[in-house]
Amino acid sequence: MTMPVPDLEETSVPGWRLRSLLDSSRPARRTTRVYVASPVEGAAEIEFSLHSVPGHPLRACYPFGAHDLAVSVVAPAGGEGLAARLLRGLVPALFTAEPRCRRVIAAPDEDDTAKQLLLEEGGFLRVTEADLPGGTVVLYAVEPPSLAGVSTALDDMPH
Repeated sequence: MTMPVPDLEETSVPGWRLRSLLDSSRPARRTTRVYVASPVEGAAEIEFSLHSVPGHPLRACYPFGAHDLAVSVVAPAGGEGLAARLLRGLVPALFTAEPRCRRVIAAPDEDDTAKQLLLEEGGFLRVTEADLPGGTVVLYAVEPPSLAGVSTALDDMPH
C-alpha cells in the first residue's frame, strides 16, 4: 500500500510561507503534493514537490522504507542559495510531519550538476547513481538525526 505524503500546510517550516498548488477538495491520501514556498521576508517563490517513495519510480533505487519521501525542487534562476535554505528548513519539518520517515531523498539527473550542488548545500548527502527508465540519476538522501547518528561500524554492533 502506498502511504500518503504529509500535508505541510499543517506543519510550519520556519521562515517560509507555503501554498499548496493542488485542489484541496481532492482525497486526503494523495501520494504527491506540490507547493510554492516563499521566504517570509521576501517575494521570491520556489516550487517543490513531495512524493511517497513506495509509489514513485525511485523505489527501484534503494531499499526504501514505507514512509520515505522524495523531494524535487525547481529553483528560479539565480535562486539556488535560497532553494538550499528552503531545503535546510523543509527536511526537519518533513521528519516532524511524518515521524516514521527514515529518509528524504532526491534524484537529479546525472548531468544536472547545479541541482546536485543545490542538494548538497541543502544538507543532502550523495549516495549513489541509479539507472531509471528515463535515464541515470544521482541519489541524494537525508536521514533524521536519530538514525544518522547510529554507528554502522561492525565493532559498535551488539554481539
